Amino acid sequence: MFPYLSERENSIEHINAMCLHLFDLWCESRSVAPLAHLLRAWPLTNSDPEALRRLANALRDLRRHHLYDTKGASFQELCEVSDCVEDLLALSSLSTWATGSA
Repeated sequence: MFPYLSERENSIEHINAMCLHLFDLWCESRSVAPLAHLLRAWPLTNSDPEALRRLANALRDLRRHHLYDTKGASFQELCEVSDCVEDLLALSSLSTWATGSA
């Protein structure tokens, strides 16, 4: 990790780390359905809004359809990473709106 990352870059790194952890958990438990959903949008090849939207949609689907394993910890982690992605998207849209209206 770079010593002086922006807040956005730090958020992306955090999201990637949490997704990697979920990936490892679901590989270990051979939870195919959640892996398939996660791998539709992750790993992030870049941090543009469209890539984040794909990841947010995949994570939202996992939460909505309960396509995760039965371990409570992985569900909490899924909710946390999903919330982080949603927050980052909201901040991105606010900054885009603010710069567009200036």
